[in-house]
Amino acid sequence: MAGIEYLIFDDALRDASKRAVFDRTIQAVNDGTARRVKLSRGQGVDTDGEKLLGSAVLEYALGLVPADEFDAAAARDFSERMRALFGWYDITYTLTQWVEKWLCTPYFENRGGDWDQDWQLRADADASHLPESFFEFACYVAIGELKHGPSYASVSANRIFDWVTKLGSDLPERLKKHGTGELPKELAAFRGAGDAEGVTAKANDALATIRITVKHENAASYGAALDYLTRLLDTTDFPRSYAIEFRGPTKQYLQAKKLPKKSVNQLFACAAAYPELWPKVAAYARSAMAEYNWYTNLDDEECAMPGTFAVFALGIAEAQSGGHDFVPLVLEYLREVDGEHQSLHQHFLTAHIAEHGFDDAGLSYLLACAGNIQHLQHLKTYPALIANERSLNALLALRGASESDDPSGISALAANLRGEPVEDYAWRHALYAIWGDAAEERDADGRVGAKLIDGAPTELRPLYEAILA
Repeated sequence: MAGIEYLIFDDALRDASKRAVFDRTIQAVNDGTARRVKLSRGQGVDTDGEKLLGSAVLEYALGLVPADEFDAAAARDFSERMRALFGWYDITYTLTQWVEKWLCTPYFENRGGDWDQDWQLRADADASHLPESFFEFACYVAIGELKHGPSYASVSANRIFDWVTKLGSDLPERLKKHGTGELPKELAAFRGAGDAEGVTAKANDALATIRITVKHENAASYGAALDYLTRLLDTTDFPRSYAIEFRGPTKQYLQAKKLPKKSVNQLFACAAAYPELWPKVAAYARSAMAEYNWYTNLDDEECAMPGTFAVFALGIAEAQSGGHDFVPLVLEYLREVDGEHQSLHQHFLTAHIAEHGFDDAGLSYLLACAGNIQHLQHLKTYPALIANERSLNALLALRGASESDDPSGISALAANLRGEPVEDYAWRHALYAIWGDAAEERDADGRVGAKLIDGAPTELRPLYEAILA
């Protein structure tokens, strides 16, 4: 192809000499000697001075094998080596295209629309000749989508499972009942002992579900559950978007209005009631947090990044005790979370300010939320809560810090839409949350926030002027 400095799949189809280069590249991938290089469009491999597009190597490895010779285990192992070399994002399209080519296009028709697809077997479809190896590899691709893809890849995974089932295989059903079998036995099914007797946990890496039961209300039980969760995430490739289903003896939830009263909320509210478990709660949160992943059993309007309730539980419990050791973790979470799609951190912020006013932690949380949420709520109680020298000085001290932070996608987009510098957006958003429209109103002389400044106590006016300038 003109203007491209690397080989693509079509080159292998047209030129036997190029196929030899692809063959040597496949051998290098299998041997672990392949060298990744950056190309003008994507990533690739350099073989003896010849550059090849990475996805083309995978397409070649999978596409030229006759159906009756297809080895699912070999294809899976090669795909895993390619994933290690390039990452799932670079190979997922090729893998899902393979599934569509062999299992969808010849047998199914979409009786729905582009956005509400309804794949049904065609009347003349005969899949009796399909080898089991095709179903095994297709399910590997579906599970890879769950494990390594973004949260929305579950749609692709479930579609593949549906195709395989409708083609007559019970493999998806077996996977959904028992998982892949790749998890260590002690993590696939866990049972507590000693003081943690009565704790049970089951993880299914095909369904991306974790079920935990605690029968006895004590620190050891919750400690065992937390250790289990952290070990599962840290030592396996369990899907990063997943559901936690919890049953416990105490119906206790985090003290923040409007947070969903789901069992994952209950788990971390109960665990954080024991200060000695706070390091374990934090360890789970650090293992779980990932911007574009989600707890999959929460509704869209209540969507939450994994680790959400653990972080909130720590922030609430520690603030009540007067501590601040976990404030950096809360701030890390608030900057990591996908503020374009999630807004639960607004409820955590509101609860903190209602309980503790605009203290140092609350103001730090406010600035972090202001830079990473679409609409930060203003409450009428806020102007009075912040009208003191300590809070105003603390807010002013944070101005420089907020402007030096790398802007989130939310900040950049909102600032561009408003036609203002990106570095000013989070600050102005925070001021609006505190004072509402009054923070942006100008008087006849063009002074921003003039009404607030003129109405402030004399001794506080310089601070208002500096903050609103």
